[in-house]
Amino acid sequence: MRSYPIPFNDAARLEALRSLPGLNDIAEPVFDLLTDAVRQLFDCPIAHISLVEEKHQWFKSVVGIELPEIPRDQSFCTHAIMSDDLMVIPDFTKDPRFVDHPLVANEPNVRFYAGAPIILSSGFRVGSLCALDLVPHAAPSEASLNILRTLANAVAAALERELPDAARQADEISGGRKEFLALIRHELLTPLTVIFGYTGLLEARLVDAPEGVMARAARRSCQHLRELIETVIAFSDVSTGDLALNQSHEDLRQVLDEALEILGPGLDGKAKTVRITQFSVPDPVYIDRSQIKLALTALIENAALHGGDHLDLSAQISPEGHIEISITDDGQLGAEVDLDALYRPFVVGGSLNTRKVGGLGLGLPLTRKIVELHGGELDVIAEDASTLALIRLPAWRANFTPD
Repeated sequence: MRSYPIPFNDAARLEALRSLPGLNDIAEPVFDLLTDAVRQLFDCPIAHISLVEEKHQWFKSVVGIELPEIPRDQSFCTHAIMSDDLMVIPDFTKDPRFVDHPLVANEPNVRFYAGAPIILSSGFRVGSLCALDLVPHAAPSEASLNILRTLANAVAAALERELPDAARQADEISGGRKEFLALIRHELLTPLTVIFGYTGLLEARLVDAPEGVMARAARRSCQHLRELIETVIAFSDVSTGDLALNQSHEDLRQVLDEALEILGPGLDGKAKTVRITQFSVPDPVYIDRSQIKLALTALIENAALHGGDHLDLSAQISPEGHIEISITDDGQLGAEVDLDALYRPFVVGGSLNTRKVGGLGLGLPLTRKIVELHGGELDVIAEDASTLALIRLPAWRANFTPD
């Protein structure tokens, strides 16, 4: 299983990285000066400027160790670029996210890390400026962290030095997008608020009638859509297309039940049988509740629309400790379906001329991005008499306590 998260906007981030004018300059003194300043600031033997590519991380400048590049799954900085915040780990052995990391568990046995993301004027996080040590450190002072942030900004400025208008252009574009997003929010939420109110009245009148179940489901679906709009707007970076996680400790069974409630009447209308056959994930898990619920809803809906008549859901801890959520249906994918292509937006299973149900082909790509943002993986597996959608989330999400 992949051991690192992937930013929601990774393709655009990589494009911004590869277009930097100062990317391939050799022996640029300013970068070495900034790296050495960070090494001295934290009194560490190792410091570097890292740039995170699609499959590897390479070093613009490095002191204290000889490394041309490392695979992305061994990179600490690939975690640092997930947020604008600094990433500080006083002791890797005390953090369940990294205790089994190859550079922690094996040579060189890294213990301390303090890194700041390198944020371009466009808002993309392309790498980090960081210090590392082989012994634990106490938590750095706020003054030291502020200096680290300033030095990382200097790295970004040096990389973009031939783009004097980049910041101004980025601000203009971002401002326009924010205005547009605010308008869209208003136009979407206003009718939803009306629908939500009327479905509430309808639910109250039909509380004892069979139709009350449908009214209740409609109201919950409306509420889910309202929450989704608010979440996307609140945690999206309109300048880069990125999406941040709003993480907390959550009851996974409750999230799964809510996803089923949203889809309930639709599943009944299609005469689908849905069962939770196994649930053995201890509470709580550390996730973005709204995003994981969206991912589960999309997968269940996809199975109901395109799969067989019987859906089995399960959630368990794998022998390796990962959280595994599976959705199995007794339908078969046609021979013409390209499984790899299904992860691309607007790709649908089967021929547009012959398939019996609609859909834009966005469910699987969106679900995959949400799962990758959590550091997990999504696989769709075609078996002889069934189709399996499997979400794997990192083991540390089952036992993580944030600082």
